[in-house]
Amino acid sequence: MKKHFYFLLIGLFFTQCSLWEYSDPSSPIEDELPETFLSLIASDTIYASIDTVTSSTDPGSGETIYDTTWSYAIGSDPDTSMVWDTLSSAFSTITTSKQEIHWWGEDSDGEIAGYKYKWNIDTAWTSTINESGIFYVPIRTDLDVFSFEVYAIDTEGNADNTPAKIVLPIMNSSPVIDFRYRSNPLINDLHGDTSFTFPTRTFIWDLEDQDGLESVTNIYYALDDTCDTCWTSLDAASYTSITLTELEAGLHTFYLKAQDIAGAESEVVHFPDTLVTTEADYWKVVPAQGNVLLVDDFVQDTPNAAQSWYKSALDSIVGDTGYSVWEVQEELPFSSTDIKANLNYFDHVIWYSAYTGNETYFDAASSILSYVMGGGNMFLNISEMKDTSFVFFPIDSSFTLNPSGRLFSGKRLESQQSDDLDLVTSRLIAIRVKGFEPDSTQFETVKSLYKLEDTAGADGWTGSPTVCAVGQFEVGLNELSGKMVLMTLPFHNGSHPVMEGEGSATKFLDYLLTEEFVE
Repeated sequence: MKKHFYFLLIGLFFTQCSLWEYSDPSSPIEDELPETFLSLIASDTIYASIDTVTSSTDPGSGETIYDTTWSYAIGSDPDTSMVWDTLSSAFSTITTSKQEIHWWGEDSDGEIAGYKYKWNIDTAWTSTINESGIFYVPIRTDLDVFSFEVYAIDTEGNADNTPAKIVLPIMNSSPVIDFRYRSNPLINDLHGDTSFTFPTRTFIWDLEDQDGLESVTNIYYALDDTCDTCWTSLDAASYTSITLTELEAGLHTFYLKAQDIAGAESEVVHFPDTLVTTEADYWKVVPAQGNVLLVDDFVQDTPNAAQSWYKSALDSIVGDTGYSVWEVQEELPFSSTDIKANLNYFDHVIWYSAYTGNETYFDAASSILSYVMGGGNMFLNISEMKDTSFVFFPIDSSFTLNPSGRLFSGKRLESQQSDDLDLVTSRLIAIRVKGFEPDSTQFETVKSLYKLEDTAGADGWTGSPTVCAVGQFEVGLNELSGKMVLMTLPFHNGSHPVMEGEGSATKFLDYLLTEEFVE
C-alpha cells in the first residue's frame, strides 16, 4: 500500500512540473555591431623620391601625363641615393605631407579585436591592431584629394558596416621669397637714392613655404631682364645668396623668384624697387679704376672737403685715373664678401675715418685683416681711437695724448724714416687722440713711422709716443703679408687739412705708395 503511494507521489510531481514551465530569461540578445571613430593630427613633411615614371598623352588636351611610383625616406633629410633622373625636366625629389591619424572602436556588448583600413588609392584593406598610424601623402599638384577609411572588428568577428572616413584635401601653397632684412642699402644710410657698387654685388634672401622649406626646389634670378631665357636656376637647398661678379658699369636691376616641387612660383621680387620706399631707388655699378682705393669713412663730411683733399693728393701721386673712391656712408655692405671684393680690386688702400660722427672701419676688421693677409697694403688714418682691439693691427698699449681734448698747432711728428717726411700740426685738433705701442709679438715685422716730439709732459705726455707704425704678419714659411699702416692723428677735420705745417702731408702718402708699399 505504501509502495504504491510513493509511486503515485512521484508521478504526481513530474506531472505537475510541466505546468510551471516559462521562457528562460538568460537567453542571449542579438549581437551588436562595433562603432569606429577617427581623429587627425597634422604634422610636418618628409622627403620621397620616384622609383618609376611612365608617361602618356591626354587625347583631349594633348598634354603629357606622368604616372609615378613613389619611394619614401622617413627622416629629417633625404637619402642621397634617392635620385630621380628618369626625366631631364623632372625634380630630383618630391615632398610629402605627414599625416598622423588616430582611430578607436567601441562595442556595447563586447571588446574590439582589431581594425582594417584603406586609402582611396589602395586596392585592399590592411589589418591592424594599432589605433593610430603615420602616413605620408605626396604633394604632386596644386590640389590633391585623398580619403582614408577604417572600421573596427569585435571579438565575435562582427565588423562595423559603416567605416569611419576622413577626406584630406592636400593643397600646395606657393613659396614666398624676399631679400633678407637690411641686406639692401637704405636711403637713410646712403644719404641719397642711389646705391653705388664696384662690379661685385651679393644678394641674400629668405624663403617661406607653408608646405615646408623642403618643398622649395629652385631659386631663379635674372639681371635686368625677365625674359623666359634670362633666368638662372639655383638649387634652393644649397643657396641662400648669390654673388654677382664682373658686372658691367651702369644701372642694373636684380630679379629673384622661387619655385616649389609642384611648379608653383613665388612672386618676383627685385632690387631696386621704387615701391620699397626705404631702400635705394637706383643701383649703379662703377668700374674699379687704378690700383689704389680711397675709402671715405667720414659720413659727416657732407661737402666732402676731406675727400677732395685726399683726391688732390692722389691726383699728384698716381694721376686722376690711378685710383677709385668708395664712399662708405652710414653702413658697410651687408655681406662681408662685398667688402673683401671692394678691397681686393686694388693693390693699395688709403682708408680715412671720421673726425667726428660714425665710422665703420672697426666693423670691417675681419675684411681688412683678410685683405692684408692676402698681400694688400693699407694705410688707415683714424681720428679718435675708441677701441684698440684691432685684429688687423695688434696693439700692446695705448694712452691719450691730450686729456683736455685739444692738441694745438705746431706739434711736430718726427719721421723715423727721413727728416724730409716730418709733419707739423697746422691747426688745432679738437678731439682726444692716442699714442700707442704695437704688439711686436703678433707681427713678423713692425716699425714706427712717426713719433710725437718730446714736450716734457707739457701737453699730457712724456717721451716720444708712436702715432704711426707699420706691421706685417707671417702668412707662411718665409712669406709675409701685405703692410698695415696705422696712424692715430687725422690729416683732415672735415673743413681744413690739419697736417700742412712745413709742407703738405701729401709727401707722406707719396712715400707710402711709391716706397713703403712697393718694397
